[in-house]
Amino acid sequence: MVIEYTAERKDVAAHYSYARKHSTKVALFSYGLPAAIAVLLMAEVRLITHSLTLVDWIIALIWGAVFFFVFPVILRLRTKKSKRTLSIEPDRLSTQIGKLRGEVPWAKMDSLHVTDEHVFLIRKNMNGFAIPRRAFSDEAQRAEFIRLCERYMQSAKA
Repeated sequence: MVIEYTAERKDVAAHYSYARKHSTKVALFSYGLPAAIAVLLMAEVRLITHSLTLVDWIIALIWGAVFFFVFPVILRLRTKKSKRTLSIEPDRLSTQIGKLRGEVPWAKMDSLHVTDEHVFLIRKNMNGFAIPRRAFSDEAQRAEFIRLCERYMQSAKA
């Protein structure tokens, strides 16, 4: 099955937001990385001054918060706006965005999530696809796409 669509920034934001709430890996990355940055900043200050002040804690907290909120903005700004073609076959997904092409075996896919507006395919590396409802010609095509993805993912896990 082949579908074509153009991704919008809101689709990427929806993917990140949904994945952060429903994928343990994405949540750990999203919340853990800013915390790790704050801890590293604190450790660096401690090595230099041997004592931490309230200002040090505030600066570390600010950096962690900045990273937490800036990362999704960067993802949205990096959205490729060219037409996307996504083809699913029993052994892999094939994707093309403009002149860029790629293939992902189903074994590298982690999960499939369906909402009213999107189908989210999340890879094991936390990257993924946010396929909007408008990518499908009708509900039957969307339902068949979801059914095939589920079947192919189950086969890859077996």
